[in-house]
Amino acid sequence: MQRVAPLMVAVTILTTGAKAAAVEETPQTPSRRSLGPHLYITRDGVPDPFTPSFVESSSGIATGSAHGPTFDLNGNPVTLEDYKILAYSQVFTGQWGIADFWALRLRLLGSIYSGTNTPAAVGVGVNGLVRGSFGTTFGFQLTDRLRLGALVDVTWGPSVALSILDTIRQSVSSGSVQALLDNTYSTTVTPTLSLAWTFARGWGALLNVGYANGVVEVNQGSSDTDMALFQAGVEVDLRELGSIPLGIAADYSAGYSLGRSRFRRYVAGLGFFYTGRPGLTVGLDLGYRRAPLGTHDIFVSSFSGVFSLRYTFN
Repeated sequence: MQRVAPLMVAVTILTTGAKAAAVEETPQTPSRRSLGPHLYITRDGVPDPFTPSFVESSSGIATGSAHGPTFDLNGNPVTLEDYKILAYSQVFTGQWGIADFWALRLRLLGSIYSGTNTPAAVGVGVNGLVRGSFGTTFGFQLTDRLRLGALVDVTWGPSVALSILDTIRQSVSSGSVQALLDNTYSTTVTPTLSLAWTFARGWGALLNVGYANGVVEVNQGSSDTDMALFQAGVEVDLRELGSIPLGIAADYSAGYSLGRSRFRRYVAGLGFFYTGRPGLTVGLDLGYRRAPLGTHDIFVSSFSGVFSLRYTFN
């Protein structure tokens, strides 16, 4: 027994030392979405100054309506009608966090919308678009609870539209039958400044200021659109305040045309997210949007639901 006791003590010391070394070799580093006592919730369509690596898929459906003019073959307004629109979109996004201050991302978006009543089916028709996007984020932590980032996104891709009224109008004006499909191509560059602020445990806020310049190419010609963008958001994670794995986030954004006084956009959103696993984001975003419908002098009010699934690696 006298020999066994020292042997057991020695084994215990070696085992404890091995465990301590293992713990030291695999330190727990905070997520790149952490800022102070809050882990920020990831949201599709809400820019932020964080640089984690992730993959994401988002699917959304929206229904909208508008009260706008119908037009004759010369383009003159005739009467007011109710337009009904239905849209579906799918987005895939991947981001690579090269360093704590720098990330690169790629995004692919597909969307289709169509008129669902007679005025909208004739005047709006069916429209489909595909967009590719390349972006980068530079983020710097100013204090323990403040982080500032600069984002740049370049989006490009074609659109295909089938509009009965536009086709008839073009055929009458040209004196020959025109094709039903109208192809366009657009490129948009959007620089954004984003500030994240953790103002209390479990609570975070975002403030974004951006600018969008878009070039649309149609029938051998092109046109420019310029818009100033403003966005504010607030979120709370009930898991960090207690034990309920639920995150709630609200945001509001506005876009104002710098060239066309009637071009403006308003979007309000409310999201609910599962926060039981820090690396996994599963949520539903509900939104209200008011924006112009393409080149038509019609402003559509729409309600949408977007389901998103994102896995963050760091």
